[in-house]
Amino acid sequence: MATVAEALQIAVGLQRADRLDEARALYLRILEVDPRNAHALHLLGLIERRQNRRDKALDLIRAALDIAPEMADAACNLGSTLSELGQVDAAAAAYHRAIQLDPSLEGAHLALAALLGGRGGPRDWATAAMAYRRALRLNPHRPESYHDLGIALRQDGAVDEAQASQQRSLALHPGFASAYAKLGNIQLELGDPSGALVSFRRSLILEPGQGSTLYNQGNAQHAAGLADAAVDSYAAAARAGVTLALTRLADVLTGLGRLAEAEQVLRLALTRPGTDVHGAIDMLSALLARQGRHEEARRFFADYRYPHAADPNAFRIECLTAVAENWLAAGEIDRAVDVLAGVHGHGSRFFTVKSIAGLQQALARQGRRLERPANPDPSLPRICSSTLATHGRFAHNVLEYVLLRLYAETYGYRLETPDWVGGYYFDLDDPRPGGGLKPMHFGRRILNDLVTGRRCDPRPGVDILSPLFLFEYREAWRERVQSWLRPRPDWLPYVDPVMQALKARGNTVVALHIRRGDFVWFRYTITETSWYVDWLKALWPTLDRPVLYIATDDPATIGDFAEFAPVSLDDLAKDGAVEPWKGLEFLQDFHVLMNADVLGVSAQSGYSQLAALLNRNARLFVEPDAAAQRIRPYSPWTSSSGTP
Repeated sequence: MATVAEALQIAVGLQRADRLDEARALYLRILEVDPRNAHALHLLGLIERRQNRRDKALDLIRAALDIAPEMADAACNLGSTLSELGQVDAAAAAYHRAIQLDPSLEGAHLALAALLGGRGGPRDWATAAMAYRRALRLNPHRPESYHDLGIALRQDGAVDEAQASQQRSLALHPGFASAYAKLGNIQLELGDPSGALVSFRRSLILEPGQGSTLYNQGNAQHAAGLADAAVDSYAAAARAGVTLALTRLADVLTGLGRLAEAEQVLRLALTRPGTDVHGAIDMLSALLARQGRHEEARRFFADYRYPHAADPNAFRIECLTAVAENWLAAGEIDRAVDVLAGVHGHGSRFFTVKSIAGLQQALARQGRRLERPANPDPSLPRICSSTLATHGRFAHNVLEYVLLRLYAETYGYRLETPDWVGGYYFDLDDPRPGGGLKPMHFGRRILNDLVTGRRCDPRPGVDILSPLFLFEYREAWRERVQSWLRPRPDWLPYVDPVMQALKARGNTVVALHIRRGDFVWFRYTITETSWYVDWLKALWPTLDRPVLYIATDDPATIGDFAEFAPVSLDDLAKDGAVEPWKGLEFLQDFHVLMNADVLGVSAQSGYSQLAALLNRNARLFVEPDAAAQRIRPYSPWTSSSGTP
């Protein structure tokens, strides 16, 4: 009769030969004889996992680790099982445990890196890159590790290092199609569409018809001014199953003036599964508005339902936005406002249309309208960002604008902008886009390098596509930026009374921004109110008749500051001190943050960080230090950009 050790060896052989049922039966017999055999428990757990009985696998692997906690490979497999069950934090802890037990376990480093990359949180990519580097120290000849490291580095903003990593991957494996494709994306981000096209072509030779590569080749062709070729690539990508290519195809067709074809593609996108439905609705709405087909657009979007959504109202807000946009384009401002009254959404286009409608209505009640100027000097080189109002909301748009304008002024270009909320609220006079400019994809890093002098190859005549933001806020830019971004005099009757009401209550306005909402969903750092309460306890006695103002998207947090008698916009409205600017209350809050004597921002919030950048009055700026769980002073104009 075989010993337990011999039976275990036979079972392992069966498992390696993929004879899982036989191996499973033998492990069970071993465990009848030796119920605390950690190896049998662990390996049986792997079979259960292979056969999609993950809960049972979890119990078995945990039992093995209870008996033999030093088993690094079992800890690693525990992590993989937890990951498959969606328990990401627990999986990461298991991988860390495996690495502690055996730092030479390459698979644990790779699994941890892949897990963090899949989660993609604010700090996950940097940690993933470190894990890939550790794996490469153990095995420097694995091209896939360099490939995956390159992805993590690019996501973490280390684009030059990412390029080197993909090149190293290709040096080890010249036939690695995905590495060529990833290298092409990096080259495009670095402003080298010609080099990107070479990489994409090589990738497609190795893997013909790869939809994602065709899509990215279309991006490079579009950036290189090869619009007709881009049309072909996007169309091929869509045929290969990359339905997201349909909106890009429609965008290029629109730029070529082939509006009927663009409309046909967008209507197709609204019937296909897996498409960018949000983008297709926005683009079709704008296309119909551009042609003056407002009534047709309103009828279509009032009735439209995406056929592949479980919830028939899945895109209701986007459709209402399109209806409002076409009322607005037809000059029916009040109807546009009414359509979105009481509607709450987070989308960029929704925010833009609703806010502009409200601002236009306020102007109309004063008998005024905003007139956008023509380009005063057509001989100047032009740049624009046609996507300025399509990513993020108020602060994101404004910070994009700051980078664009710094770039334009640094190199003597004329900046053209579409209608956007900041263009209405601030006293700006940029002309509308005149068209005919080549798109510039992934321009964020290039523009930052150009405005800071790290590179000197400016590109006029480009449409710089979002997302964009500054990586740093240099003191030398403060006066210029603050001079650009002042509210139009038309808006002061709506926003000044809030500050006046606060000044009537005290001599020192302390304003705090506490953001929750989408920060919870996206796993951004949350500012704990207790940190601010502790800080206020020390600060409060030193201030001259302080009054505390709380700007927040979570009114429940205001009660945490009860000992300081906090005031919000709602409180001032209930007292009759101010009238809320319906639908534009965020601008009243922003005005307070922008003019407070002491300002506390919310972690990673562009909204309050922008207010701090524009605040000329505050003698103290503070921010959360999440690592230390406290509040600390900071200078807005010497810090690095960390906004989402």
